[in-house]
Amino acid sequence: MQSLRFLCLGILVTFATCSHSKTAKPIEEILWLQSKTPPFHLSKETKQLGLCDDLTQQLMHNIKDVKHTRLVLPQKRINKYIDEGRNVCFPCAIYKRSANKQFLYSLPTAVYPPHNIITTAAKAPELTSKHGNPINLVGLLADKNFTYGQADARRFSVQINNIIENSLTHSNVSMSWSSDNESGVVMERLKHGSLDYSLDYPFITSHFSKGNQSNIVNLPIAQNKNKLVPIAVGCATNAPNNFASMAIKKINHVLKNNILTSEQYKNNQQYWLNEHFEDFNKAYNQYVLNFDSQTNDAPINTADQSQNKEQL
Repeated sequence: MQSLRFLCLGILVTFATCSHSKTAKPIEEILWLQSKTPPFHLSKETKQLGLCDDLTQQLMHNIKDVKHTRLVLPQKRINKYIDEGRNVCFPCAIYKRSANKQFLYSLPTAVYPPHNIITTAAKAPELTSKHGNPINLVGLLADKNFTYGQADARRFSVQINNIIENSLTHSNVSMSWSSDNESGVVMERLKHGSLDYSLDYPFITSHFSKGNQSNIVNLPIAQNKNKLVPIAVGCATNAPNNFASMAIKKINHVLKNNILTSEQYKNNQQYWLNEHFEDFNKAYNQYVLNFDSQTNDAPINTADQSQNKEQL
């Protein structure tokens, strides 16, 4: 009986040791996912780094004990990699305080202005006269007289996604299926009248307006006029061997100690975002450097701090 008891105890100890060893297996590689979506990611030929390129490069440089591989994929393939539970991280995901079925999130790495209506200068007066300024998104989406369009794989904040799903009940919708330069394709379709309006961040418009699309304008949305969008690194929760939590631990360490306070990183963020904030430095300090994970979640309501602002 005593021998049997020791045998059982030995089996339990061995099982526990093996389970711990399996859980604690060190990370060997992080696959960094990116798509061909300027200005988040830009081609290597450009001097200016994209919003997410600079962050990815600094993470790869500062996390030295794992192999780093960058994969450029269409957004749908990115979603497939995440759902399959590969050892992947996405550098610019909308931050959530808690993990979900896709991601465990790092500390916030950036704060973006609210999503806007994107339309042409010619169409804007018609939209605002009928649906207000800022635009009532629910009313506009339900209006079958205007054609809404977006890249098929494009997603927004939870609030905006819910409004789209619940309000867009008519068939006057046009999706773009291109896997390259998804934002640029939508801009081209707006410019040429195939669409009446779309949704995205205002800095998307700024980027493409530097080319031949200066007739594209932004209109604020009433339902999220004062809501900033915090951004973070997301690592796949379905990945085996506790990958997400171990990867995020490494990522948070270098974010706090090397990246978020670096002038290079902050200057890159400021290059793309400065014109869309009344005070970019204040927003960056408040919602990135001094972010309080216990009280803030995406999106951040700034109405109390900016009652006279049309847009942040």
